[in-house]
Amino acid sequence: MAKILSSKESETLKIASDILKNGGAVVFPTETVYGVGALLDDDNAIKKIYEIKGRSFDKPLLIHISEMAHVFDLSRYVSDKVSALMKTFWPGPLSIVLEASCAVPRSAISYGYTVGFRMPSNKFFRDLSALVGPIAATSANLSGQKDPLTCPDAYNYLKDSADLYVDDGPVEKGFPSTVIDMTVNPPKILRIGAISVEEIEKVIGKVNS
Repeated sequence: MAKILSSKESETLKIASDILKNGGAVVFPTETVYGVGALLDDDNAIKKIYEIKGRSFDKPLLIHISEMAHVFDLSRYVSDKVSALMKTFWPGPLSIVLEASCAVPRSAISYGYTVGFRMPSNKFFRDLSALVGPIAATSANLSGQKDPLTCPDAYNYLKDSADLYVDDGPVEKGFPSTVIDMTVNPPKILRIGAISVEEIEKVIGKVNS
């Protein structure tokens, strides 16, 4: 049976990091939704995330990070506009799609060539990622269902298929991250979420939406 622990308990961070390091799947809070993830460098654990979600393997996962340096390691090119977006909106609800470097496992990006990066502002997540590194993740629901805004929402979807649930209370925003594709010119908004098109255009100029 999956464990459900409060993010406020002192041992939760270590338990979550140990489970991830041992190939497990952890449900964790972000400021927008609850996510379910595995370590980026664990191919079998990443495949487990797809199975838990009932997610098609042609839909890549997002790489959730706590340090901008990971973007430079895991993408082929970081433009000045991408740097401006990161500095303005991270940590926060913006996902940035870039060309993946050879350091990204093919399973995490559905064997394609692009990868989405996300740096949540939630403190527990950032502390966890600082311990274990990048986490490949997606929303902790079944494909096609509503986003989980609380830990009980996530558990109702995934039950005991995840190894640990970290309860941090209701999410802060309740809207998904905005997703922008920076591999095309002009950049294209793939999903409008917590950050508006107008806010983005103030930083990098005209985008398609």
